[in-house]
Amino acid sequence: MKHVFNLFSLFAIVLTFSSHAQAATENNTSASNALAVFYTIDGDIQDKYNNLAETKLKSIGFNLTDPHKRVNDQYETKYGSTILDVLSFMPVVNDNVVLPLLNIDPRMAGFAPFNMLIEKKLDENVTHVGHLQPKVMLDILGITNQEVREKFTTTFTSLDAMIEKELGGKKSIMPYKKLPEKTMINYEYAFETPEDMDDFIDEFQNNFELAFIDKGYLIAGFHNFMEATDDAEEILSDYNAFWTYSLCHLEFSYGMFDNEGGHPEAGLFAPCTMYMYIKKGSNKIVIGMFRLHNWSDTLDITDANRLALVEKLDTEIPEILENYGMKAVPNVNPLTLTDKKLPETEKKVDVASALTKTKEEIAQKPTSTKTNKASKVQTIQTPMGTVTITLPQVPTPPKAIQLGKSMCGNRAIKFSKRVPPNYIPHRFDNIKKEKVSKNTRIGEVNKGRISAYLRGQFMEVKEVEEKLKSAGFTVLTSAPINKKGTLISVVFTDKALLSMASKPDRGFIATLRVLVDTKEKKISITNPLYMTKGFLQEDYDEKVAKKLLVQIIEAFPTLQNSKDVLKFQLLPKYQFMNGMPHYEDMIEVAAADDLLERIKDNKKVVFKQKLDNGAVLIGIKLGKRTRKFTKRIGRNNAAMLPYPILIENGKAKILDPKYYISYMYPLLKMTEFMTIATIPDAMVKDCERVFRKKK
Repeated sequence: MKHVFNLFSLFAIVLTFSSHAQAATENNTSASNALAVFYTIDGDIQDKYNNLAETKLKSIGFNLTDPHKRVNDQYETKYGSTILDVLSFMPVVNDNVVLPLLNIDPRMAGFAPFNMLIEKKLDENVTHVGHLQPKVMLDILGITNQEVREKFTTTFTSLDAMIEKELGGKKSIMPYKKLPEKTMINYEYAFETPEDMDDFIDEFQNNFELAFIDKGYLIAGFHNFMEATDDAEEILSDYNAFWTYSLCHLEFSYGMFDNEGGHPEAGLFAPCTMYMYIKKGSNKIVIGMFRLHNWSDTLDITDANRLALVEKLDTEIPEILENYGMKAVPNVNPLTLTDKKLPETEKKVDVASALTKTKEEIAQKPTSTKTNKASKVQTIQTPMGTVTITLPQVPTPPKAIQLGKSMCGNRAIKFSKRVPPNYIPHRFDNIKKEKVSKNTRIGEVNKGRISAYLRGQFMEVKEVEEKLKSAGFTVLTSAPINKKGTLISVVFTDKALLSMASKPDRGFIATLRVLVDTKEKKISITNPLYMTKGFLQEDYDEKVAKKLLVQIIEAFPTLQNSKDVLKFQLLPKYQFMNGMPHYEDMIEVAAADDLLERIKDNKKVVFKQKLDNGAVLIGIKLGKRTRKFTKRIGRNNAAMLPYPILIENGKAKILDPKYYISYMYPLLKMTEFMTIATIPDAMVKDCERVFRKKK
């Protein structure tokens, strides 16, 4: 069985199922205390389940957003152990239903997407599949509007029917005792009205995500409602922007869901969905997210260490938001506030709660018993009354300790050996000579390793194009790949490349790239030996690859090897780490007989190249947010764009982005990869959109 591993998912599912469902009736899905529905199926069904989540749910309107498979592999890799045999985090959303509901109560986005869980423990021979019940989601969000509740709840009838039909198994309901008194955190962020709203949103999202990443969180999912359907912007015409994040925290997830005494059933709430939107005519970003105390209270978690984890995140997340300049607001539907003021009942409840909490926090804070006699006293007026603050003076630095001569000792400089100044022993000369390679040929294998790129002195795009043409290459396009146009990818090919690419699943080698960086004033060319060795697999032709290299070096004589290197012989088998995809693990983004017709006159398609075997390689321009990943992991290797798609035998395929990104960024570290957790799935979605039928 092929295991596809994902770095960024962090959550899990049920412990031994019967222990959580034993108090519930088998089919009482409408019970007021029904937390979740589960299906227990014999054996390991992950392939069957993945097919259900990825393909079959689309027929009833549910789409998978940011799937993360086999999270247990991540736990085992990082922490050395796991109690789970299969654990996948599969968030889904029914955009056709949810989008109109956002115009009634935007808080509906708090569970859009919601998680579909699959889990099998190592000591079990059954698999558990489940999800939260829609009623409890709405109760947590605080949504009472009957139209919203009925339309959202109705969609789960077809969802559960399909799960039962496709997977079978025993159906059970997990109950809960209570919800926490405060289920949500809600904030607003005021900003000055920008000249360009898109630029502002881009900058805000980047900075906001980094604020959480810096605190050890992962942005494991991103769903843009404005691009969810072809008519999304029309449906959400009252909004400038509307999106959700999926927040994860690795230390928290492993401590909560895995290892001895863990509560993987808490993964029902995973990931933590945080919604954000901007209403048209407004200068505020509205933020909402359900608190982690929903997990511990509904599941009756009593372990002190795990409760401490919940308390830590429920405290830390608001702190990050407040440090960013956001202000807490009550959990109400802002669309119902005609005068932009809270109803008196809401005000009283919220203020009373806030005052009680603030007084308790003040009472818990330690106070100093020592004060400086010369300290200043300052009085501050607050909504709670007058507060007196004592401001102590800066303490006087202590005097330096005086040491006697006997304590100081002899201060003369001593050497362990008598050697002349600047003397270098002969053994260091020998070591230096050993480190200097005798093979300094550009682009070739050096001590078993090879550079992915050839770096050169800056030249303008037109000059690059002229040199390529003079060397016998054909330039397909010179496409800007970032918003400011400071990175231009010059895509080129020739007969030798096309010949090698004209074999099944080898079309991705049909082009090479030159990256022209007008900001940092340099060029970077993909090394033909590196690219052909990995992309041609067993069809690698060293003679042709070296001939291509010579053509490039003669046209660009100042090239140098990049520091981005990998072991040459391992390139055909390359994967970022165990469990990650290989070259052959391609993703099908479309299938139809009219694929070329669908992309006709599509501005996202920046080049097309027909191959000798009838296949076609195209390159597409990624979405604005997707292509910003170079800001996080570096612009040097952005020549991987435009993103290549191979159309062959009625199917459109791409290299798995997790493979393609890491292959084109050989020096990429795990910590850097985790900062772009949502990008691989966003790339897949961008490629799928290109083939949408025109209405």
